[in-house]
Amino acid sequence: MDFRRQMNDLCACIFRQDELYDIWAKRSGMKPSTVTVLYMLDQFSEMTQGGIAQMCLLPKQTIHTVVQELEQAGYLEKVSVSGRKEKPLRLTESGKRYTADKLGGLYRAEERAAAMGAEQFAAMVEMTRKFTDSFEKEIRNGAE
Repeated sequence: MDFRRQMNDLCACIFRQDELYDIWAKRSGMKPSTVTVLYMLDQFSEMTQGGIAQMCLLPKQTIHTVVQELEQAGYLEKVSVSGRKEKPLRLTESGKRYTADKLGGLYRAEERAAAMGAEQFAAMVEMTRKFTDSFEKEIRNGAE
C-alpha cells in the first residue's frame, strides 16, 4: 500500500473515532461536548476552557456553555490562580463521581476495543505519538 493511501486510512480512522464518541454520547443521553469536557478533565485533572477547545477543536463558546452547565450542577469548579486571566477547571468530588458513573461505559468500551493486547496497543500509541511529533515539527517549521 502506498503512503498516500495509508495516510488517508489513518485520517479516516481518526475521524471515525470522533464520530463514534459522538454516537456513544448521544446514546447515553449526553451532548458530545459535555462528554468531551468531562473526559478531558477526568484525564488531565485541570485544564482551561481554551485548552479544551484547542485540543478538541471545538468552539470556545461551546466549551463555555458546557462549563457553565457543569459548574451550576456542582460538577466542576474554577481554580483561582493569581496572575492568570483564564482559570483552570477541575472536577469537584461530586463531579468525579458523576464522571465515573457517566463515562464508565465509554471507558469499558475503549478497553474492550483495545483487545489486541497491551503490548500491541502500547506500540500503536507510541508509533502514533512519534508520527504526530514529527508531523508537528514539519508544520511548525513552515512546511509547504
